[in-house]
Amino acid sequence: MDRSTPESAAFYWPPPPFFRRSASPPPAGRNDCEVAFADGRVTLGELIEFNVGVDSIGLRLSREEVKRIKLAEIRSIKLKQPAAYDVDSAALDALGAIAIGVEKQKPFVVSLVDGTKMTGNTLGFIREKAGLFLFLAAAASADVVNCFIPASQIKDVQIGPLLGDTLVEKHIVSADTLVLALNNQAKLRQEKIGNYLADRAIISAEELRRALREQGKRPNAQLGQILIEAQLITPEQLKEALTIQAAHRERRIGDILIAMGAVSIRLIQFALSDKLGIPYVNVREFKIAADALEVIDAAFAVRYQVLPLLRTGESLVVAVENPLASELMQDLRFKTGMAIAPVVADPKELKVRIAKEYSSAESRFADGRAGFGPQSLVETGRDSLKPGPALTQVADLTDQLARETQQSARPIRDVVTDTRVSENTLVKLINKIIIEAHAQGASDIHIESNAGCDTRIRFRKDGDLEDYLDLPQAYNNSLVSRIKIMAELDISEHRHPQDGKIEFGRHGPLAIELRVAVIPTSNGLEDVVLRILGGAEPVPLDQIGFSNQDLTTLKKMISRTYGLILVCGPTGSGKTTTLHSILRDINTPDVKIWTAEDPIEITQSGLRQVQVQSKIGWTFAAAMRAFLRADPDVIMVGEMRDAETTKIGIEASLTGHLVFSTLHTNSAAESIVRLLDLGMDPFNFADALIGVLSQRLARKLCPLCKQSHTATETETADLIGEYCTDTGLDPAAVLSRWRADFGEEGRLTLRTAHGCEACSNGYKGRMVVYELLPGTAQIKQLIRSHGTVPQVLAAAQESGMLSLRQNAIEKLLRGDLDLIGVRAVTS
Repeated sequence: MDRSTPESAAFYWPPPPFFRRSASPPPAGRNDCEVAFADGRVTLGELIEFNVGVDSIGLRLSREEVKRIKLAEIRSIKLKQPAAYDVDSAALDALGAIAIGVEKQKPFVVSLVDGTKMTGNTLGFIREKAGLFLFLAAAASADVVNCFIPASQIKDVQIGPLLGDTLVEKHIVSADTLVLALNNQAKLRQEKIGNYLADRAIISAEELRRALREQGKRPNAQLGQILIEAQLITPEQLKEALTIQAAHRERRIGDILIAMGAVSIRLIQFALSDKLGIPYVNVREFKIAADALEVIDAAFAVRYQVLPLLRTGESLVVAVENPLASELMQDLRFKTGMAIAPVVADPKELKVRIAKEYSSAESRFADGRAGFGPQSLVETGRDSLKPGPALTQVADLTDQLARETQQSARPIRDVVTDTRVSENTLVKLINKIIIEAHAQGASDIHIESNAGCDTRIRFRKDGDLEDYLDLPQAYNNSLVSRIKIMAELDISEHRHPQDGKIEFGRHGPLAIELRVAVIPTSNGLEDVVLRILGGAEPVPLDQIGFSNQDLTTLKKMISRTYGLILVCGPTGSGKTTTLHSILRDINTPDVKIWTAEDPIEITQSGLRQVQVQSKIGWTFAAAMRAFLRADPDVIMVGEMRDAETTKIGIEASLTGHLVFSTLHTNSAAESIVRLLDLGMDPFNFADALIGVLSQRLARKLCPLCKQSHTATETETADLIGEYCTDTGLDPAAVLSRWRADFGEEGRLTLRTAHGCEACSNGYKGRMVVYELLPGTAQIKQLIRSHGTVPQVLAAAQESGMLSLRQNAIEKLLRGDLDLIGVRAVTS
């Protein structure tokens, strides 16, 4: 593979939005560049490695010298050779644009952290987390100069109208057509107008003040009328929604329209922001003024989902989901005695940030004042939360609990068994633990009781358990009993396991659910495991980690109108997330999708989701039989755990339905043999099968601090041996391909974890390691003849399937994983 091409895994330079690279032959020296450093130095060289996912670039200074430079040291990168781009007519056609009269150049001003500014004209721009791509208009030429500015160097960005605004301005498309186009933009390209809200989200107080001044020039309007004018809903749909609202006055018109499936919350917010000029604020990153938080107490903020952002004179700026909720605005004016300026925010981000800022549920049960001081405010995003400050606050609660216990006249044995001991403080403590677990991105909370020593509380984050808190044993029974009460379990039962669910919105400021498992242990004690549900969103399919070839194959599979697709792997391997990402890709208004899940961990608008309850006979099999009478196009069943469910799924897939399900198996080939062992008819199964995806989750290296070293001969030989075992591949040919695809000057580079403030011991997040087995004719023949696992695996590899181990090793060579992670998921 040519390492200098933009398609290379090591080199990424996107074209401007709604433009494509010219078909003319690429010029020589197109990767020659000028690197300006933060200290004022300027270096010329050839850019041989550049990707927004890594923290450094590869620069060839001479034939013999190649240097790696940290992005943090760089002020800007400019490619010396001007580039030619053509308007992407297909993308414009998708918006309904007929003419191509689009003004190409837009003025820009980039304020840098050193106090200087970069100005000029750009063909467009693309914001990545790593930085800003600009396409500078070259003097006396139609070509542009590609420029990149790292995010660490940027203080503020002001760029002329986006392409969507220009299309409207030039009367190429109407504003309403542009709004309608948003609903389909996810399938256009990486940088799309569908990212309108995210791209324009305000994160600074100065930007917000400027936007509010501009808003004053816009007229007012009713939400229903705005949506009709934007052609997002029909007058008939609005009439139906108003009829429903007449019978349920407490429901907002926007909520009713969303429940009807007429429109999504994102499109409503786009219409409000675009039509009325109401600013859209990224509340995850916005730095909130402490004096603004003091104006609204926590109980009111949580109940009405209002987040005060800043005070401007006698006005209070608040973030809400629906800025047209007039009664809420009136209540706020009366409560605060101030003029209210509402801005729009993502409702899910709003709930998380309110919970963070108001710390815990204590103020909901207090005297109406915010129960915290400025020191406890969390002013960063969810991913940057650290356990240190949280533990300090939890420690305050445990100290208070100890003091109250010491002051109690009851003997310690009564304290151990009486759930009323320090109940108010205990309630706050448990709520605080749950809120902190959610804020830190934990999937589970483990409460482990130990005889004669402290009760241990741990969080599972990115697949690994981390210590969070130790509590004196004296509080163990009170803690477990309180959780049982929240989950409506029997607090007098200590000998048998119990399962339940907590709707945390009834007890604290987060609208999440927790699945509860209480398990008796030795010495008459009990352990509790809380699985945090809710709040998760499906990941776009192209961001899960599939290669381009496998992503294309998978999209062809899910575009079928009938058949069976299985996702397999052990518990905690991300099967549900992958299935919901697939459903997200095919979830369109013309498709009816039913899901049967236990539990429902991810919710999506447009899906009809069912929670199975085996205790009352509402099983996966019963749900599927019901679905078949409800005119489905697509059925997703959480797990094929028995022969009955599997048989119904296969029969449904043969009668015109696309069926998705999961299996707890170790490999794709094993899944096929497992279903045959369940007694499935091999001929029906072969006809139904579209493909099997087997996956694991591996800990991903932190891109900011991972360290690189050239692979030794021993390491290379070991990797080649693992990659080629039981495959018949030629090790020499594999090594040659690796050096071409992943090597630098023919050398392979491996990365290792280091550790920094932004990660956990050198790791941040997880990524999918997978094998994708398509239902080819050869595979189907093996199913009919009851082929063995080795036979199915060999046939799949002949068709090009990479095994789990092979896929993991390639991600190791790309720099996403380390050897520890590879062997952890493939051993």
